[in-house]
Amino acid sequence: MRNQRPLALLSLMAVLAVAAAAWGSQTTSGGRADRLARPPDHLVVVMEENHSFEQIIGSPAAPFLNRLAADGTLLTQYYAITHPSLPNYVALLSGRTPIENNCHACAFAGPTLVDQLEARHISWAAYFQGLPRPCSTVAGSGAYTEAVDPFMHAVDIRHHPSRCDRVLPFRRFHPDLAAGRLPTVVFVMPDLHHEMHSGPVQVADAWLQRLVEQLQASPVWRSDTRLVVTFDESTRHDVRICCAGLGRGGRIPTIIAGPRIPQGRDPTPYTHYSLLRSIEAAFGLPFLGHAGDPATTTIPALADPSPNAA
Repeated sequence: MRNQRPLALLSLMAVLAVAAAAWGSQTTSGGRADRLARPPDHLVVVMEENHSFEQIIGSPAAPFLNRLAADGTLLTQYYAITHPSLPNYVALLSGRTPIENNCHACAFAGPTLVDQLEARHISWAAYFQGLPRPCSTVAGSGAYTEAVDPFMHAVDIRHHPSRCDRVLPFRRFHPDLAAGRLPTVVFVMPDLHHEMHSGPVQVADAWLQRLVEQLQASPVWRSDTRLVVTFDESTRHDVRICCAGLGRGGRIPTIIAGPRIPQGRDPTPYTHYSLLRSIEAAFGLPFLGHAGDPATTTIPALADPSPNAA
């Protein structure tokens, strides 16, 4: 019996080690647990406005977007959450839609992606074209509108000075990129003239091309930068609804690009909640709100673009 005890103890330790490894490879969420991958060095999300998938993909008015789609992963069944614009931005930031209209001076409470990033000491910033100054509370300025700025509607960002100061004018983006100060997670919002809301598609496409080419020329791109280009909502009120009723804002173009991103098309149904979930999965964060729903699927090309991505 004395000889068997060390063997039994070793067997128990092996079982506990396997269990601990399995536990450590999961993220807590409202849905299934996703395998943790190596987090990206930088993740950049660019939001465009008010165009359906059919209006952009294959359109001669958007040659750069189509080239980007061909070089990266094009999500062919990606749906916005709702109409109009602002609730989609809020959904991407918080996993829910506590704001249902394009309102000014309205706010929502509760956790956001910013809370999660800061809890893990992951740097972030949001760059808005036309924003007069960091943490500006103006409803509009030139072609900037607060209707595309969910950060300034979030109570725990707007009234938290150190966070609010990370909501920046876009003119700060290029100096930060050139100086190697670009945060890990970045949101870029062009103004109404350059994100297809109030200006031609060709103008927005050229603006995006300049932005991406500057990224690609930077050392940042040569590490592991993952770029997402998506739209807030479609102009079409599609009868098609995605993802257990979560995607009611129409089918929109969404592209994942970067030096590690595979080429191809992904026909899996996704929503803005999927994008939030995938950002969280990429950094090993728990899932907020509807990002944790069983109907919300992780985007492999964004969360884990390795050849063996689950």
